[in-house]
Amino acid sequence: MNTNSLYRSCLASCICALASQASFADTPLGWLSSDHPSAFTLDAMSFDLNITGLAVNEDLDVLNIRDDVLAGTRQLGGKTGDLEGNRVAAQFGITSTLSAFYERQQTDLTVDIGSVSSVNLISIDNQLRTTSTQYGLRWNFFEAAYFDNANAWHAASIEISKTENNTKDYSAIIDQIFISSGGIDVTLRFTNPQTFGLQDLSDDGLKARLLYTRPLTDKITGNVWAGYAEVDASAATGSDITTVFLAEAFAQDISIEDRQISFGAGLNWQITPRLPLQVSYEYIRVNNIDTQVQFNATNIFLPSFLRADESPPSVNDNHTVRGSLSYWITPQFNLSLTAKVFSHQFLGVVPHYNNPLSQSFSDKPYGYAGVQLGFRL
Repeated sequence: MNTNSLYRSCLASCICALASQASFADTPLGWLSSDHPSAFTLDAMSFDLNITGLAVNEDLDVLNIRDDVLAGTRQLGGKTGDLEGNRVAAQFGITSTLSAFYERQQTDLTVDIGSVSSVNLISIDNQLRTTSTQYGLRWNFFEAAYFDNANAWHAASIEISKTENNTKDYSAIIDQIFISSGGIDVTLRFTNPQTFGLQDLSDDGLKARLLYTRPLTDKITGNVWAGYAEVDASAATGSDITTVFLAEAFAQDISIEDRQISFGAGLNWQITPRLPLQVSYEYIRVNNIDTQVQFNATNIFLPSFLRADESPPSVNDNHTVRGSLSYWITPQFNLSLTAKVFSHQFLGVVPHYNNPLSQSFSDKPYGYAGVQLGFRL
């Protein structure tokens, strides 16, 4: 073989080696990205699916979070603060530098209301049933020191997403209204029980986030990110009362416009190649641009726990901490134990919870645990 032939052969071998490296998954071996932000994307045509069961109750409440929710209020009782739900998160690698993602979380948050002096309750819902979705794209525009996917490397990405939250109406059935004015007590009785409650609980927004990931040691990788979001939220109270005067008393419309900034950092520690530990922290700052409440003066008859005002929440920031310990049972299947804690309940996470019912305990800490199954195809 002459020199030129040898040169061409070596060059072809190098190109094949580089192509082989490029075919490696763009996410390092053993890395999990569900609910822990990083700048890594999936390899082209690869797919991740994570299914999580979520809960908090008196047995799982190791931080006494439920007790904090109940403290200092007479309106709430029973199992208020209990939560059960599920989360599904999927990612798909469009190219090696561009991934699409979709997340859907459904939760039932227990809110047990005690006696209400202004109405006679026949029945009342005891859960806020919320569906949260987020979907978007992550573009990895920078990589450095990328030799193979056995270890992490430097990466930077930008992420654009759409967020939506919707809560089912929270309703009560009444058959009497008690009115006390000027020393005169009056009781209004309905021939047929009437329904009233919270309605139109929803929000949607757009979010942009810049993420950077870098290796700290051969087993530990660090992530940092910063984000900005614009959110519009709404809530209302209403009834099926046909008497105009009383129907107006139960009617309110609440609109909220927020701007949010967030900063976060996290660590991924590959304790062993099959046992990753992930922890992350995020700070969320909520700037309430505008809150408008429309109501009729007669809404003094509305139960106080549903009566809104235009004052912003008593707090405007939230500190969140996530943690997960996972085990790769096979290269395609993993099992994780997860936990998430908020310093101020769902402030900034579910913006429409800034409503008359749940705003009263939005300054309380909260959290839940989860068991997650992960699949990589």
